[in-house]
Amino acid sequence: MKLKYFSMLFTIIGILVLYMISRFSQAPVIIISEIQDYEGKQVTLKGIVTEHHLTKFGSQIIKIADDNGSVEIFLEGKIEVEYGDKIQATGEVQNYKDTWELIVNDIRQLQILKKWHNVSFPLWQIAENPTRYLNINVNVTGYIESVSNAYFLLVDIERKHSLIIYYTISKKITLYPGQKICASGKFTFDEKNFRYMLDICEENHGITLPPSE
Repeated sequence: MKLKYFSMLFTIIGILVLYMISRFSQAPVIIISEIQDYEGKQVTLKGIVTEHHLTKFGSQIIKIADDNGSVEIFLEGKIEVEYGDKIQATGEVQNYKDTWELIVNDIRQLQILKKWHNVSFPLWQIAENPTRYLNINVNVTGYIESVSNAYFLLVDIERKHSLIIYYTISKKITLYPGQKICASGKFTFDEKNFRYMLDICEENHGITLPPSE
């Protein structure tokens, strides 16, 4: 009887030891600016997708950014991501041609934490640091100030911040001044007119009414 209890005790201890080993051997979560300190080691990075493309060999290059910098992820395989998605990736840090990158050999080591269209930003937040959102998909909510055939001006409730919204794709929604709407598109810089704008130019972009309305 005692042998049975001892056997169960050793089994439980073994499981706990394996659990502790797995916990302590997990790749550390770091910010992008720290990546040079972890060459050849496994780390976990989080960031917003700013670029992505497939290579001719079937792998995928995904560039992510956080408040401290940007880095390219080399993924063996392919995952459906969009500009503005927040992702997390675990892989090995390597230096390739004087550029730091994260090598991810298993697609299961890359996760999408948040889809870009599930997060809405107030205009003041984008105005404080517009370069952070440049060339990625974002959602904004505000009130229409004025409307033309190709664009409209979106402002916040206090009219302290504004953003030009271009909508080149036909949308089944009537727009009028004073209307509260949610606009999703690509945040870009208009070099010709020297201003930031939101361009509704892809099928995954759009104009909707807030859920409460």
